[in-house]
Amino acid sequence: MSSELIAPRMPWRESFYDALPVVAGYFVVAFVFGMMCVNAGFPLWLPVAMCIFVYGGSSQFAALALLSSSGSFITIVLSTFLINARHILMAVYMAKKLDFMQLLPRQKALYAFGLTDESFALHSQRLASEKTTSYGYLVGFNTWCHLFWIAGGLVGAIASEYLAHLVDFKLDYALTAMMIFVLVSLCNSGQKLCVALSAVITTLLMNAWIPSSLNVFIATAVGCGVGLCLKRFS
Repeated sequence: MSSELIAPRMPWRESFYDALPVVAGYFVVAFVFGMMCVNAGFPLWLPVAMCIFVYGGSSQFAALALLSSSGSFITIVLSTFLINARHILMAVYMAKKLDFMQLLPRQKALYAFGLTDESFALHSQRLASEKTTSYGYLVGFNTWCHLFWIAGGLVGAIASEYLAHLVDFKLDYALTAMMIFVLVSLCNSGQKLCVALSAVITTLLMNAWIPSSLNVFIATAVGCGVGLCLKRFS
């Protein structure tokens, strides 16, 4: 890749503007998580600590459900590990994409810690388009997202006593809206649109036939298969 790709250009400010749609969703979802934790009888520090060290929406909510039902430590650890296992594949892919930056191991580790579904989608797309990208931009993007996630959990925990009724509302629509934004941003070619549609249609059909949390894995496999076929025969 060209050296122009790693030229710095006010990375923290640029990364903040690019991360705005993501951090908006993160703050709302973490806010609900913080309220649910405190309303379930856990101390205020717990949602904040989980937002800092776990930093995974689905795994945090799963862990909260297991903690509330007195699940065993092994069950909680294995469940959260399996939920977040997809990030191993994302990290391997991004490690290869970032080889041109010649990063130190600690730099890769710092970036990997902040890697989420949304940052992976947007960063892989940005690198594929060969848009000017620096390490500062990537880490800045992840940092803004993480800070707003922590802030949402903290504010939600503090406000839980006064806004407990909001837990009854489906505020997690923010995460869905954010993922739709990411999907639309990525579908900038006919092939990518076909892959996305195949995954969406598979999910809808599977949910109409046999509703299951495993349907997302089936839809992912179908989408990957369609993508491989299109790439092979294009």
